[in-house]
Amino acid sequence: MSILFYDDSPVFGGHEVMSLAGVEAVLSSGDVRVDFFLTESNPVLCERVSKLAERFPNLRTQHVPWCSSKLEALRNRVKPARIRILSEILRDLNPSLVVAIQGNIEHSSLALHASRAAGIRCASYIPVPHTNAEMGAKLGAIRDWFCKDLFLLPDDFVTISDEMAALLRKRGTRAPIHIVYNGIDTERFNQGDPVSARDSLNLPHDKTLVGVIGRIEFRQKQQHLLVEALAGDAALKSSCHLVFAGEGPDRANLAEIVSRLDVSATILPWCDPALVYQALDVLVIPSRYEGLPLVMLEALASGTSVLGSDRDGMKDVLPAERRFEPDNPAAIRSALQRFIRDGKPPASSALIARVRETMSMSAFRQAFSSTLLSLRRADSRLQSA
Repeated sequence: MSILFYDDSPVFGGHEVMSLAGVEAVLSSGDVRVDFFLTESNPVLCERVSKLAERFPNLRTQHVPWCSSKLEALRNRVKPARIRILSEILRDLNPSLVVAIQGNIEHSSLALHASRAAGIRCASYIPVPHTNAEMGAKLGAIRDWFCKDLFLLPDDFVTISDEMAALLRKRGTRAPIHIVYNGIDTERFNQGDPVSARDSLNLPHDKTLVGVIGRIEFRQKQQHLLVEALAGDAALKSSCHLVFAGEGPDRANLAEIVSRLDVSATILPWCDPALVYQALDVLVIPSRYEGLPLVMLEALASGTSVLGSDRDGMKDVLPAERRFEPDNPAAIRSALQRFIRDGKPPASSALIARVRETMSMSAFRQAFSSTLLSLRRADSRLQSA
């Protein structure tokens, strides 16, 4: 009996990080053979899977000659030969379970079609079941029309929060949904000395530090909304200092907006986020959409308060008073004002405990491995019946 993981995305992101941690947990669980199909168009994933293969002789890798792209759901319809080729490969290998690693429903959707054609049980491991229109994608409504049937192909879904499970139901799936929360390294993210952290990062001590950590990209992450929120209130503008940590396509645009609106801010390159969390008074997540953001869990595990859009994983974890209406600078402004009026409280002890106990890396590894192994065993019983 074996499990085959399939990821043809050319982009390496947080979902790949969690997937690899889960694959390692499966490999460590005992006598199970694992195959990993991936594309050479994702060199970071190739490198990390190769390192896993060096450690685990029960892991085999294979490169596929294609990768996901925009309009992937349409490509599956106009290029059926790819489905036939992959389904034949799957029949020859005959795994007990195929796991399609899907950043969204289009990524790795070829594996959904091929598994169905081969008659092999398939699970989608997906963090973001939002519509393309909701995510602001070009031709979003058209892409969503072609995607609607993809939600009917997997035999099971594995997703990362209750909100994502509800979205899957809204998109039309009738398959069982299993929730496995993301996990973080709770040994690495702890409360520290904010004075020392601010000194190390050359950040001011006389301001309220408000931060955003992650890819600087306005379409999803919407860092510009935080700048606009601060600029709209003279008291906040004079008392707060924004801290952005990351790289991305809108880094130069962010610097221009900060300068034009004359807001006090530091834009850091990628750096150790553990130190940034310790320096901040509050982390803000103004995103249009998220799954269960690792930065939220890392900040909370560090004792740092988090303000987030009232959607997705933030809605699952953050209390109502720490959420704000999405896509609304005025709502972000009000949330910041309320946070400061409340005395800039750290994350509650109950919330810190919940994250550290149920969203640790060890909890994730155990839940991911046991979920997939149970699906594999269920399929084995069906085949032998």
